[in-house]
Formats: sequence, C-alpha cells, structure tokens
Amino acid sequence: MFKLSSCFLALCPIIVWATETLHSIRPPTTSLSTAGVFELIDDIYSVDATASLEVAPLEWFSLYSDASFRFMSYSYEMSTKGYEHNYCNLHVNGFNETYLGAKALFLNNFGLDFNWRFPPGEGSQKNRFHRINLEPFAFMDITKHLLGGISLRYNTFLEDANYKPGDEIGAKASLILKFLWVDHMQTGWTLESVFLYQARIKESRNKNLDKSYQAMKDKYQGAKMKLELIRHFELFEKHLGFGFNYEINEGTLFGFETGHRFGLKLNLL
Repeated sequence: MFKLSSCFLALCPIIVWATETLHSIRPPTTSLSTAGVFELIDDIYSVDATASLEVAPLEWFSLYSDASFRFMSYSYEMSTKGYEHNYCNLHVNGFNETYLGAKALFLNNFGLDFNWRFPPGEGSQKNRFHRINLEPFAFMDITKHLLGGISLRYNTFLEDANYKPGDEIGAKASLILKFLWVDHMQTGWTLESVFLYQARIKESRNKNLDKSYQAMKDKYQGAKMKLELIRHFELFEKHLGFGFNYEINEGTLFGFETGHRFGLKLNLL
C-alpha cells in the first residue's frame, strides 16, 4: 500500500512531458508499462517511446500519468505529374504534451476521471492548448474474466494568445477479456478493446479578428479504436506482461486522414 506522499514522488519523474493514451475503463490500480510506438497520421511518420504510470494509494483513488518522447518524425512526398519531385521534411522531435490525472470511485462501480493536458514540448506541433477533461465512468464484471466499462467525457480548453478552442464531448467503451488465465498466479492472456467517439460542440474562436470573423467553423468529430493483446507471465517472482497494440483514428477531430499506431508493450507492474 502506497502513502499519498510517496505516490506524488513516484509520479514526479514522468509528469513533465507526455501524450494521451487510449486507456481501458477499469477501477483504480497500481501499474507501470512502457512501449515503443510507430505512428502514421496525416502522412507524417513518427517513432515514440512511451511510459504509463498509475499509483493507487487507496482502493478507490489513483493518480496517473502518460509520458512520451518522439525520436523521429518525418514526411515524404513524390510527384510525377509532368516532372519528378521528391520532398522530405524532418519534423520537430522531442517531448510531447503533458498528461496528468486522478481517478476516484464514489460507488462500487461508478467513478470520476479528471485530467489536465499541458501544451507539448518540441515533439508535437498539435494540441498547443491546456485542456481540462472530466469523465464520469462505470464498469462491471460481465463474467469472471470479462470486464466492461463505459464513460462520458467533456473537454474544455484554456484561452491562449486570444484563441479559444471549442468545447468537446465524447463517449468511450471498453472490454477487457482474460483467457487461458491462472487466477492464483495472475498469468495468462488479456485482450483489450477500446472505442472512443468525440465531437466539438462549440466552434473555436480567434479573438484576434473582428467579431464577425472569429468563428473557425471547426465543429469536427472523430473516432478512435484500440486493440491490445498481452501475455502475462511470472519471471524471478515478478509479474510481467509483453504484447502489442494497434490503434486507428478517423474523422477530422483527430486528423484529416486515417491515422494508425502500432506498439510493442511491456507491463512492469
């Protein structure tokens, strides 16, 4: 059992830079994982190293953070319409946006997720605004080895340089299936699936322009889906997990072309 002070100390090394991860809906728990991720979004190829930490000092409360460092990011275009043209652009690399949150249960199967996303470092030119997220959620054991969850989310952003992104709402659902599972050893396989739909309900406003031109006409919407398969095993009396995940996003809220993320993941706790 962690004390609250040690919980904050454990989070300190990774809360400075991070990127949001599409997590399954589950009760507060203590976990640590890392992954190598290849991403293709809007014709930009990227390679990241990520880490996720959640610390639960109490059964009903946890703090969490996601960290990500972008090692490589580039785009390549070739055109042969009347002439040959090759174009390669090395994008900025470095840390991504900070992502820090807390999760609490108020009833046995109901809770609230609160998180704050800070602007990114040099690893991203997107999501340049502070974002506050509120996400009430519910989960239940459908069977002994199948956990289901649903949540609703609301995002609002802080104004910066006289620009205010529009508020967003969304809904998320997830399933966590354990199979070939040995309960007393906590070994076997887990298959997780997560689906998120999100939409902007208010147009962003650029207050540097005259009032009649401030609306950005960007009531975008989009969806994400993630599948993750992990093999859990015991090594030197420690429980570890290794596997892979795949995430796809569509819709203008997350990119103007279909995006893909492939990851190799290691669970350390």
